[in-house]
Amino acid sequence: MNNLINFIIKNSAWFFFAFYVIVSLVLLFRSNPFQQSVYLTSANGTVATISKVVNGASDYFHLKEINEDLHMRNAEQKAEILALQKQIVELELKYGAKPGETVCGEGDYSFISAHVISNSVVNPSNYITIDRGSADGIEPYMGVMDMNGVVGIVDAVNTHSARVMSMLHPDTKITCGLKGNGNFGLLVWDGKSTDHAILENLPKVGEYHVGDTVVTSSSSLSFPPGFMVGVVESVSPTSNSDSFLKLIVKLSCQITQLSNVHVIKNNRKDELKQLESSDATTLKEEGGMK
Repeated sequence: MNNLINFIIKNSAWFFFAFYVIVSLVLLFRSNPFQQSVYLTSANGTVATISKVVNGASDYFHLKEINEDLHMRNAEQKAEILALQKQIVELELKYGAKPGETVCGEGDYSFISAHVISNSVVNPSNYITIDRGSADGIEPYMGVMDMNGVVGIVDAVNTHSARVMSMLHPDTKITCGLKGNGNFGLLVWDGKSTDHAILENLPKVGEYHVGDTVVTSSSSLSFPPGFMVGVVESVSPTSNSDSFLKLIVKLSCQITQLSNVHVIKNNRKDELKQLESSDATTLKEEGGMK
């Protein structure tokens, strides 16, 4: 307390000076309309500037929440699109579809939003780690994509995280075809470019052109059919056989710049696997009877 009193006494001149300045300013702006107008205008401008800075900072700190909300809405919209496609198929089956016409999205799919924790792109075998795991419904062999196209396939799962074999992994093989073309092959990475892959084992029967759109095939259990994969950059025969072609595909997904992804859950996967197992058993039994 003594220190405070000594400080006030020691600096009393400055305190009196500040007091008289404040009183003078109050008397000046209160008694003179012109100075009062200048003061109010300046004060309002200063307050507006400060408010703008504060609001800008507040908006910046809310960007993460806004991005998260947009990411979730994107996943919901994808699920809605597939549900609508399924309804179209059901209506066509009921009332008759056009001859030779096919509609994508016949399975029931749901999408789980996830953030990329880590992403390797320079190794011979590259992986992506996401922040969703078995507690969120993630399972091995689920497909992964972002808003631009196919990303990879889930490889290993923990409770709250999962590892994804990206498209930049030699063991990632996805059944794909050309939009409007019934032929399909396997999309694999050749270990060279981070934004290219090879669609191989395509039969020569059919037309293939530079610029054609490559999409996921209906024979894939990990991805809905018709989802964007990339664009054909070149067409050439394979070295093993002249009966097949391979396409160099420019990937639509930028693997090196991943941030948010969607993990695809095929709600009919177990049913389809059971059907395939049943068909295999039937063929084996019939083969044994011959």
